[in-house]
Amino acid sequence: MLGSAVLTGAGEKSRTAPLAPAGGSTTLPDNALITLGVAAGPPPSANSYGISTALKLGGDLYVIDCGLGSLNAFTNAGLSFDDLNAMFITHLHTDHIVDYYSFFLSGGYKAPHGKPAVRVYGPGPAGGLPPSELGVPHPPTVNPADPTPGLAATTEALHKAFAYTSNIFIRDVGIDDIQNLVDVHEIAVPPGSNYRDRAPRTAPLAVMEDDNMVVTATLVSHYDVYPAFAFRFDLKNPTLSITFSGDTTKSDNLIRLAQGTDILVHEAMITLDDSYYGDSFPPTYLQNSHTSAEQVGQVAAAVNPKQLILSHYYPVDLPDSQWLDEVGKNFSGNTTVAKDGQVFAL
Repeated sequence: MLGSAVLTGAGEKSRTAPLAPAGGSTTLPDNALITLGVAAGPPPSANSYGISTALKLGGDLYVIDCGLGSLNAFTNAGLSFDDLNAMFITHLHTDHIVDYYSFFLSGGYKAPHGKPAVRVYGPGPAGGLPPSELGVPHPPTVNPADPTPGLAATTEALHKAFAYTSNIFIRDVGIDDIQNLVDVHEIAVPPGSNYRDRAPRTAPLAVMEDDNMVVTATLVSHYDVYPAFAFRFDLKNPTLSITFSGDTTKSDNLIRLAQGTDILVHEAMITLDDSYYGDSFPPTYLQNSHTSAEQVGQVAAAVNPKQLILSHYYPVDLPDSQWLDEVGKNFSGNTTVAKDGQVFAL
């Protein structure tokens, strides 16, 4: 069950205030979920951080996704790379990985020699590319020799791309070899799924277990991206569960994964109507990529979490009441529209 301070001082539909940034007088709780950044992308949103969440369990840290500015947000929250145990990447869209290597390149700059490698769990290679959704008969292909690399090949390519600065700092100031700080694990996908059939109905997938938690995942549908994952974290102390939707349409796989969860962190668009956004998205993109706020309420009603948290939502500048009204059409439980740097005590 949830600890007594999941949303300290919160009413049924409200939000906690963000804690003070690093350098302030506020001390983080022993155990916390911190929404480092809540903005969708890839384009940056002014005065916002890209999607990323940290779980703090005592002195151990875990990060889910690494959107734009997330390393800065991580630092502002008073967190240290030295305490980072593992990272989880839902999918390989820019807005979820653009700061991924920054955690190691900059965050790991002062890592103590011999620090255990950070385990990184995420997608393997897609295995193929879809045709152009815009009707372009022969779209350009970046790196045609390997156009759909997974997380392992992406990480190796980043090691090579930043080899010079790493080699210089090894020689000038004695930093650790950055290659020793990263331990990538690509999540095995179920038979029958592929880049054409991206999210068939499937049972939860085992990802990892350590002293703090058991992690499972499932495939979710996010337009042409494969694989795209939702993650569930079953914590051991405190005993509670947290499920992250990743980017997804309304998903039966997610609902199955999240059954019995205490906290559901879900993405949202205020509407999937293209005209609301001036028809700025490709045709059918929204309907095949994301979940409307009203649909998030339907998912939450099927899961019945003790706490629903909206993150990775768009537009980011709407009043909370508008989101809560849409979610509330189907879910009357405790709902929070998360903000950058918001801390939820567990």
